[in-house]
Amino acid sequence: MKFPSHDFDNAVATLCHGTISDDALTELHELLRADADARDEYLWRVEVHGKLASGSLDFSRSADIDETDSEWEAIATPPLPVTIEGRRNTQSTMVVAALLVIVALSSGLWVRQNSRPTEVDPETVARFADLRDSRWMDPTSQASSGDAIRIGQRIELSSGSVEVLFNTGARLRIVGPTIVEPQTDNSVFLTLGEVHLAAETPESKGFTVITPTSKFIDIGTAFSARVSPDGLSRLNVSEGEVDVVLEGTERSPRLRAGETLYVEPGERQVMTRIEEGDGTAAFRFPTIQPPSGEDYADQSSGLATIRVASGQLKTQAGRSGPVTVLIDGNGQSRQDAPDESAFFEDHTRASFLVDLGQEISIAGINSYSWHQNKRVESHRHRARQRFTLYGYSGDQLPDLTLLPGESGWTRIARVNSDRFFQVATPLDRPAQQACSITAAQGEIGRFRYLLWEVSGNTFFGELDVFASPESQRTTP
Repeated sequence: MKFPSHDFDNAVATLCHGTISDDALTELHELLRADADARDEYLWRVEVHGKLASGSLDFSRSADIDETDSEWEAIATPPLPVTIEGRRNTQSTMVVAALLVIVALSSGLWVRQNSRPTEVDPETVARFADLRDSRWMDPTSQASSGDAIRIGQRIELSSGSVEVLFNTGARLRIVGPTIVEPQTDNSVFLTLGEVHLAAETPESKGFTVITPTSKFIDIGTAFSARVSPDGLSRLNVSEGEVDVVLEGTERSPRLRAGETLYVEPGERQVMTRIEEGDGTAAFRFPTIQPPSGEDYADQSSGLATIRVASGQLKTQAGRSGPVTVLIDGNGQSRQDAPDESAFFEDHTRASFLVDLGQEISIAGINSYSWHQNKRVESHRHRARQRFTLYGYSGDQLPDLTLLPGESGWTRIARVNSDRFFQVATPLDRPAQQACSITAAQGEIGRFRYLLWEVSGNTFFGELDVFASPESQRTTP
């Protein structure tokens, strides 16, 4: 079994429904042990299945299952050794194992009228077009190509895909598991899950996908939107342009083809943008500035320090440079420069810790990576950025042996650039990448310590921390 593939999609869907075959279960377990990206996608899908079944959608707190290896090990390792022999003994054993893996079982697509009152009289705004391997949450319900869809009619897809054709000409492909609801003849509310929009007619211009954190407004385009169970929203623009409207902000970011944006849930609406560079030492990106020697954390200012908080930098052949290369104001000078990069030993999880010397208001945080093997063009895995960023405002550093969530750290953002770029093959992965984390309005927060929990042996070249103008004025 490979990832991504139809076999993977089908295996996860049948596991959720308790109908997975012995062979498919074995292949899925082997794939999940070996492929971190497959584990990320698996955890995301089964969590949505669980939320669909239980109805326990809560956007006020973090997700119960995060997209990190540590959470994967905690939740997925215990049920994985379930033996095929044990599964044959009784059907209830299979159900218990599946419950341990996915939290709750669900089965299919549920199309229903939303119970919330609406001031708009129900009217047909779209019709089902193509249904592929779709499953219904309510086995007694049915949907066929040509069936009408009305305002306020909620569509709950557990697996497979469904194409919806709006009267305006907009085409919306829904990929399970997903909950989506038409609100007007040219807008939908995406509670969670994944949709792909193509708005190619004059009437469909301005089609809006509303999420718990934002509104994505099309400007004659094609884009995809995705919402995690904890409210994390993602926008990926494949054609044209999209305006991102965030509550309480006057200026709307505009994304163009090839750009992606994440919006974290929460009052500050932290946004994460990842872009591909021009592959030169100039580190030029569409909107993200190159590595800076004038940020607050740069070593030339003498205000901040950096160290490895956990794990170990690579020390064998092709060893890492010192961790201080991350605050020297420069990226790498070439595509394969281990001495100008900071990276950890293979197949480990580790972390960088920046001490800003005092609590400051942070306006933005950028990270840069660059790697492509000189002889093998597809060898770019050290370029991907995969980390969770935390902040802490107290003067006393928390116990680093504890998980950040247990010791008072605030999670700022989650980054997985392979997911941003929808990497399916090695050549899909840009060799030079930049990640920029900002707030929709004002500061990200006030912190003294920043912790990057990193997965993988990425060639990081620079970490920039930008203070708000107020902090810059009060810096001693």
